[in-house]
Formats: sequence, C-alpha cells, structure tokens
Amino acid sequence: MSIQFIDMRISLDSTQDTPGVEITSSSQPYVFGDIGLQTASVLPANAGSVRVTLNAYARLQMGITAAPTLVPNATFTISRNGNPIFTTTYQKAVSQTEISYEMAAITAVDFPTASEVMNGLIHYTISVITNYDVTVGARSFSGIAAAGSSF
Repeated sequence: MSIQFIDMRISLDSTQDTPGVEITSSSQPYVFGDIGLQTASVLPANAGSVRVTLNAYARLQMGITAAPTLVPNATFTISRNGNPIFTTTYQKAVSQTEISYEMAAITAVDFPTASEVMNGLIHYTISVITNYDVTVGARSFSGIAAAGSSF
C-alpha cells in the first residue's frame, strides 16, 4: 500500500524574540505549542502504521550562572493526548557566567496506537520549564502525520 498523507499542523506562538516570556523555577510549565492532527481520514488498514514527525524551535536567553551548582537550563516536554512522549534539557555551559543565547531545535517522532488514530484526532503539546532564569523568545511547533506499509 502506498504512503497516505494524513495531516500537518503548525502552532506559531511568537515570531519575535521580544518581548520574551520569562520563566523561573516557580513558573508552571509554559505551553508554547498545541496542535491536533486530524486522523479521521486514515484508512483502517493504515491505522497501525501512522508515523508522526514533530518539530519545535525556541530561542532561549539563559540567565547569569549564579554558582557552579545553579546553571540555567530549559526542559522541553512533548505530550501526546496529555501523556509525555519526549523530554530533553538544554543546559547552559557551566563555564559561561554571562547571559547567553541558545537556539533550541527539537525533532521527535511518535508512533501512536491504532486506537488513538481511529479516535480521529491526536493532540500534541510542547511545554518548557526551567530551574532558573530563562526567557523564551521566538518559538514554534509543528507536526506531520503519514501512514502506509511503505515505511
């Protein structure tokens, strides 16, 4: 069976670095991407072969390192239908004591279950938390789903 393109969605939270969103260790996770991939058109024969590629970008302003034990980091979590499926942490280099700017580019893949696919919608979100003094600038999140036995 050939590849079946299913859906593509984009969540663009900000196209600019300023004003950024300041995140502290006491902040709740900041959700900057929220997409729902429509799967109602998936052929039943393809329900078990759906593959999703997720991409995110965020510009980070990492605060001043306060001590060797307090180095700013940003932890990104991608969730499917409210359940985490991917987590990664960007940490500032310990040797960098001044404010630094990082470009976080994330690519993750997902293999949803056939039952999730047959529900007609798969909901993905991406959030970021920090341990200390991070500002998030321009940020986006996207996903594309396809299915078929040719994978």
